[in-house]
Amino acid sequence: MYLLKKLNLLLMFALISVYVVNAQTPTPQMGIYDGTIGSDHLILVADKADSSLLKGSFVQNRGKAVEESHFFILNTSGSKPIFQSDLYLGKMKNSKISSSGFEGKLTLMNGKRIFIFWRPKVDVSFTQRTEVQVKPTSRYQDEIFPVIEVKSDLLYGKAKGYWTHSPYSNEPYITTLSKGLVKAFNDPELLDLKLDVYYPKTDLFKNRPLVMLIHGGAFYIGSKESACEATLATSLAKRGYLVASIDYRLGFKLMPSDIELSAYRAIQDANAALRFLAHNAKGLGIDPTQVYIGGTSAGAVASLNTAFMKNDERPERILKAGQEGLLGKIEESGNKYTEKFTIKAVVNMWGAVADLNIIDKGENIPVLSIHGTADDIVPFENDYPFRNSLMINQLVMDKMYGSKSIHDRLQILGIRNRLVSLDGLGHEPELATYNTLNNWMDTISNNVSRFLYEETAPEVMLPKNQLAIPENADLKSFYFEVNNGSLVQISATGGVKTKADPTDSSVIWFKNAIKKELIFLTRNKFEAWNTETFPVQIVK
Repeated sequence: MYLLKKLNLLLMFALISVYVVNAQTPTPQMGIYDGTIGSDHLILVADKADSSLLKGSFVQNRGKAVEESHFFILNTSGSKPIFQSDLYLGKMKNSKISSSGFEGKLTLMNGKRIFIFWRPKVDVSFTQRTEVQVKPTSRYQDEIFPVIEVKSDLLYGKAKGYWTHSPYSNEPYITTLSKGLVKAFNDPELLDLKLDVYYPKTDLFKNRPLVMLIHGGAFYIGSKESACEATLATSLAKRGYLVASIDYRLGFKLMPSDIELSAYRAIQDANAALRFLAHNAKGLGIDPTQVYIGGTSAGAVASLNTAFMKNDERPERILKAGQEGLLGKIEESGNKYTEKFTIKAVVNMWGAVADLNIIDKGENIPVLSIHGTADDIVPFENDYPFRNSLMINQLVMDKMYGSKSIHDRLQILGIRNRLVSLDGLGHEPELATYNTLNNWMDTISNNVSRFLYEETAPEVMLPKNQLAIPENADLKSFYFEVNNGSLVQISATGGVKTKADPTDSSVIWFKNAIKKELIFLTRNKFEAWNTETFPVQIVK
């Protein structure tokens, strides 16, 4: 009886010891493993794991771009781990298993027998790849900053004009214009030029792109607080941009030379505002080499000309006035700041230009144009502005080239651009009343934010002919370049990379995988992250 109790006690201790050892034995984790079974080089993709099982698929790494994939199971629950697959099957002796790999001597039960009883034995060794730990943000893509700060009425310069700040009116433009004609016959006076700055309150990043918005109003009415500009500024600031909305000189006498001069004054003021912002770039936390400029109606006209027009391309009347000493060059008004800035893109919302030739081939400035096709104020194509003005417009204004003509010009020159045509909509399509927005504002805002993100984010350039891979092709890396940023990592769907290097582009594709994609993750100095996916096709 005593001996029986003692044996039971020993057996219980033995079971407890086995349980403790097994409980403390680490097991491999999900991930990608590089290693060998005998002389075969394999890559395992473990997509399931628990306390005793590691499951997944593998391919042979033998220099081919396309391989059959095979299943595998590593069972560590017994005294000897078992490796099971359609190519290799057996128990592992002298095994060493950890959370990051495993090794041992595998007896191949499905291998050819040696003599009568003996099975071949091969060395097994696999090491898990270390994954790159990255945390991409959606800065510039989504409204990630909930609270926006606005600094109002910053003085960016002074210049002579009629007025700079006029409320919107819900009356027709012609009626509104006629009410101000008397005031425009007064001598110009020195005016304060002001702007508002929108930025995310909690953002500590100090290398943001700048977006500058210019309101519309036929160079006669409007203000930097207009509903469209304020809404865009808020949305873009929530995405991480710093946004400036400016007032500028308004008003003109009803004669061709003065109407043209009013547009020129707006261009001068826009340039002065950009010099002011570049001068204060460090304090504002912006990069003056990454500037986007845009506006609505007259503000779009000013934006396009600020981006594309050089001093020697100014209209004949403006050049003549300059020769007579009546006005200065574009950059010689408003303030004395001389800091440089670089306009990288333009947002043209129902605007136009008087001369398409100001857009030169060498000026690679992308343009987003949004325009209603039934606009009777600023032409969608080529026509006189204010079509419903009983032909008065043809007496005091020149024909202008609207968004469709601008788009065609940019297409010919090979400059990236996008035209969003709003079928059947008229001027200021986003307004229900003079200060109330309608549902079209969402469409406009979404197009603007997507376009500016594309200009801010890195871009992968990859020749598409590499994406059709012959079934028997040898393994080789993809050729690619990253513009405006650097590569963080490459990954693959329906395949596995041959190296642990996150930036290496050599991939073995699974022959029977339904979806095959090459995925690039990039970032740049603006903290803009981008994920680009390229579909891959296997051809016979």
